[in-house]
Amino acid sequence: MDIRYIDTHSHLNLYKFADDRDEVFKKCADEDVGMITVGTGRKDSKLAVELAHKYEHAWAIVGLHPINVEVSDNKAREGQELEAGFDYDFYKELAEDSRAVGIGECGFDYFHNNDDTYEQQREVFVAQVALANEVGKPLMLHLRNSKDGQGRNAYDDASEILKTEAKVLGNAHFYAGTQEQAKSFFDIGYTISFTGVITFAQAAYQELVEYAPLDMIHGETDCPFVAPAPYRGKRAEPWMVKQVYKTIASMKNIDEEEVREQLLKNAANLYKI
Repeated sequence: MDIRYIDTHSHLNLYKFADDRDEVFKKCADEDVGMITVGTGRKDSKLAVELAHKYEHAWAIVGLHPINVEVSDNKAREGQELEAGFDYDFYKELAEDSRAVGIGECGFDYFHNNDDTYEQQREVFVAQVALANEVGKPLMLHLRNSKDGQGRNAYDDASEILKTEAKVLGNAHFYAGTQEQAKSFFDIGYTISFTGVITFAQAAYQELVEYAPLDMIHGETDCPFVAPAPYRGKRAEPWMVKQVYKTIASMKNIDEEEVREQLLKNAANLYKI
């Protein structure tokens, strides 16, 4: 098929697609949309790889989400088991698969986990950085600060580790950090990605989207979450990433076709697809 758009961060491996997953993949194919299915733990990382083998327009990223690290106040997503530490050998076997293009999503989450879980989150993150280094595949970063924005900063914590530990590139998905923090990622070759949030919160993202170089960004849905306008309130699906591309073009005042071509190239360059 002719892939004209790519959703660089989707979760068609999660339970919300259990009943009609095949239909969603077909819809994406009809819309010329490819997707990277991202793992959050053992079960859905394995499924991500299986789906990538089943569908030519799908690829997988495998890893352990920071909210699925076993901590006392963890609020894991429905359908995902907590994991006591990072099973390096299990994820390495998945990561070496030809359809696996990265490691993650991994990083720091202080929205669901308290600051005092930093050391545990750090240990799991560093292990996944080491795996990415070993297999030579990029990192998919999940970085989320606390509800009140106080305490530890997930972007700063990750950046500090990447500068000393990472030998590979990667992407900060669902970017919600500052322009200064974005620059710190760009300076080490890391990209950032925007979700459907920019379609209905343009004022909050305008300066950041304008600032970010077109060759350093990606479009994603993070489906089934945060469906873009005009689909708000519905389950997000990868083909909706077209609205993210369109909004980026509008916010940067660039031709839509130029944005489409560059974002497709960005994904191909980072994930070797």
